[in-house]
Amino acid sequence: MSEAAELKSWISTHKDDIFANDAVGTGCFSYSPGEIIWAVTKRCNLKCKHCSISEVDPEELSTEEGFGLIEEAAKFGPVKFGFTGGEPLLRDDIYELIEYAASFDMQVVMATNGTLITNEVAKRLKKAGLERAAMSIDGIGRAHDAFRGVPGAFKDMLRGMKACEEEGLAVQIFTTVTRDNYREIPKIIKFVDESGLWRIYLIYLIAVGRGKAISDACLSRAENMAFFDYTVNKQKEVNTWLKPICNPQYWAYLKAKGLVDRDDGTEFTGCTAGITRFHIFPNGDVTPCAYLPAKAGNIRQSHFLDIVRNSEMFKALRARSLKGQCATCKYKRICGGCRSRAYAFSGDYLGEDPVCGLWDKEQ
Repeated sequence: MSEAAELKSWISTHKDDIFANDAVGTGCFSYSPGEIIWAVTKRCNLKCKHCSISEVDPEELSTEEGFGLIEEAAKFGPVKFGFTGGEPLLRDDIYELIEYAASFDMQVVMATNGTLITNEVAKRLKKAGLERAAMSIDGIGRAHDAFRGVPGAFKDMLRGMKACEEEGLAVQIFTTVTRDNYREIPKIIKFVDESGLWRIYLIYLIAVGRGKAISDACLSRAENMAFFDYTVNKQKEVNTWLKPICNPQYWAYLKAKGLVDRDDGTEFTGCTAGITRFHIFPNGDVTPCAYLPAKAGNIRQSHFLDIVRNSEMFKALRARSLKGQCATCKYKRICGGCRSRAYAFSGDYLGEDPVCGLWDKEQ
């Protein structure tokens, strides 16, 4: 069996997971009818050099304001509602907020560095109604510690993973992909696969926040396409679903390679920023994505739903009013390029994605 046929067979075998709602828009964070992520604080106990947050700001929405945001989010329907930070477990009211979100018809998740999770914390999270905790692994052992800026971070994260598993709380892994930790990626995949975890989000570094200081660690266009090649070849060897993030062109890449051909009505939104994904910063600013800090409005001045419906920014993103190569690309509707990377590179969230190599191949 050829490599292409082998991978196509793997995808077909696992299609129920790959094409489940959680994977809509393969190549980016995605969920229908929407994925609403609230960064509840900028405070954190780690010092990650790639963090999208560059400064600590004490301004945070109150518990009551958080309840109001949750109520607005629930009006979208059965959305995914996520808590992130900073480190969300540093908020004293985090269990109360999770419990309130879980009282609606929403999937409630949390992104955490995992270092503060003990069995007691995991038990409280599960009881409050959290469905999944996403933890980051950016290297194995000291490599992770160096990336996260605190000795012992890897050991503490492993304790948090174990605690969640023992308490029946689902765990998912995030891994930042950069030139600095590229050699760690195979080790991380091996670790996650052997741990029996079902998916890794391979999140491409976007040079915002602290990440600006290490912008030279971002993969180039050629390196990004090579990373796609590596991912599809590695996928045949593992059960864990390898899902590149901040790379909406990954789905277009699979189609161009003839590895997938969805003729059953499944739709892919590509970059979901401002379309099905919305991010709220601790001070209430609403943006299309955590890595695209362009303000569309603030929930202290307007209702969240009104911002989503009426913001000129969100209207333009929904219409895919793109520029440059992204505007004329045949994969515009199922990809659209990473809007956050375009913004980080040029200051224009409608600009072309500077690391997409697909239109090069088309030319």
